[in-house]
Amino acid sequence: MKYSKFTVTNYKGIPKITLDLDRKPETNIFTLVGLNESGKTSILEAIHLFHEGIEKENAHTLIPKSQQHSFSDTVSVVAELTFSADEITKIKKLLESKYKFLLTEDFTKITVTEKYSFKDSIPVEEKWEETLWSDPFVGKTKQAKSTKKLNQWNSGAWGEVIELIHTEFLPTIIYYPDFLFKFPEKIYLEKFEGEGQEQEEYRGVIQDVLNSVGTNLTIEKDLLERMRNKDQESYSKALSQLLLKMSAKLDNEILKKWDEIFGSGQKKEVEIDWGNDVAADGITARHFVKLEIKQGSDEYSINDRSLGFRWFFSFLIFTAFRQSRTTDPGETLFLLDEPASNLHQRSQQKLLQSLSDIVSNSKLIYSTHSHHLINPKWLAGAYIVKNAAINYGNPEESDTTETDISATLYKNFVAKYPDEEDHFKPILDALQYTPSNLEIVPSTVFTEGKNDYYTFKYFAEIILKDKYKLHFYPGAGVDKYADVFRLYLAWNRNFVTMFDSDKAGTDSQKRYIEEIGPDVSGKIFTLQNVDPKWKKITTEDLFSDTEKLKVIQACFENHKKEEGYVKSKFNTAVQELYIGNRPSDFNATTVAKFEKIFKYISEKLK
Repeated sequence: MKYSKFTVTNYKGIPKITLDLDRKPETNIFTLVGLNESGKTSILEAIHLFHEGIEKENAHTLIPKSQQHSFSDTVSVVAELTFSADEITKIKKLLESKYKFLLTEDFTKITVTEKYSFKDSIPVEEKWEETLWSDPFVGKTKQAKSTKKLNQWNSGAWGEVIELIHTEFLPTIIYYPDFLFKFPEKIYLEKFEGEGQEQEEYRGVIQDVLNSVGTNLTIEKDLLERMRNKDQESYSKALSQLLLKMSAKLDNEILKKWDEIFGSGQKKEVEIDWGNDVAADGITARHFVKLEIKQGSDEYSINDRSLGFRWFFSFLIFTAFRQSRTTDPGETLFLLDEPASNLHQRSQQKLLQSLSDIVSNSKLIYSTHSHHLINPKWLAGAYIVKNAAINYGNPEESDTTETDISATLYKNFVAKYPDEEDHFKPILDALQYTPSNLEIVPSTVFTEGKNDYYTFKYFAEIILKDKYKLHFYPGAGVDKYADVFRLYLAWNRNFVTMFDSDKAGTDSQKRYIEEIGPDVSGKIFTLQNVDPKWKKITTEDLFSDTEKLKVIQACFENHKKEEGYVKSKFNTAVQELYIGNRPSDFNATTVAKFEKIFKYISEKLK
């Protein structure tokens, strides 16, 4: 089971927003982009509220500050979830075998609403917290003449199905507002009275590391039992070998990635030691493990390392290993608030490379106001978060108690608010649109539009494995480049433009040269300049009809051969293949065409 949509209403300063996690092209990483105080954290907190709930004594924290004196309404978070094929089969079997209820309509999704009701800012006693489930299960018994929804037909069967979904299918939502809490010097493996909350969290981490080493390993059986029997050689050796295996896993998953991102210095290793303290009764031993960093002949506590290292170590140990937790049902959803804000800009950019690996079998929603933490690959899942109550031009004049938070898909936001550049400037920066004078901007290849951008990026990076190391810019159309060309000329930045060789492309090529002058004459090209035989063609024409259909069907499984080529589906499928790093088989002739284009561009950039 996986989360496919969230709708939040009246949570703090959010009138109503919807985050769609199940759109084309598919992505499992979603970015909330916004300035400070825009409401990004409130969105993450609202989603987490769906999973964790809230105690009644803290109810006032849900109400918008401007309405805390008199709020008579409901706060709700609605989650739409998609069933897996196995889960659908399990529900059908339960209803058919136990209740003789045959489902007559297909179902793939269900919605769950967590709702909190207030009257004059006080929780409504009789219905303070409600959980409401939609009923997609329609069917009948063999004897029945008409169909009914399950909850109308048999409340007991309905309750059992909901319990099944809730306990075995409903995915976990994990919210990490910060990773800079103090790393415990000792992680105690047995629960004891008066321990801090971090002990339980880190015991879970130790179990996650055990799961990554091998199946069926547990703290009780494979660590504690061996520690208690340390005087027996077989137990002692087994314990030592297991701790070495765990250390090696931590080295590979954390320190190796640290060296890849930040550069390798003196070799570092994670060392796991163990021991026990005597409890207050003077008899009971409290067994613990300690994680330390060994560098040369010295050993350091995690807390003795730099702020950046502590953040990175905590981040990976809580995310990379969490995916090994067998008790988590469905597709885990991670929520990260301003990750890596303590890292250097270059380190933030490098960190993006590891995020895809961390969430390979889960989903991630993270917030940021740093353009260094935005990956153009994930623009399909980028939302611009804005607080309309704040005057960003003069924030000192804003009333911080007034909030009006919205979240808009990046592509829709740009179309709706073309003049509010501050809100989508982080994304434009990630696409190298407004570099500062101190930045070294690579030579840029301007494409005609978003579709050509993803097609070229897909072939350059995935099919040809970044052989040509080209940097592409997704234009907004052949007729919207005049200001961009003038800016790049003023900045003295190198660029090349590749348009289609259709009428629009060739006409624009001539017009820009006439309007701007000879400085762009050696920079604007069409496909026909690459090969004289490519006259009056578009980028899509470089593919065979068979390849186009194959690309579409790779992402749209129900697309039939007789439907033929559908341009919108083809371009969406290319984006999805690129986002997912999924190579596809293309004719040698087609690959050669794109290599010819990239060689031509590389020569012109020189």
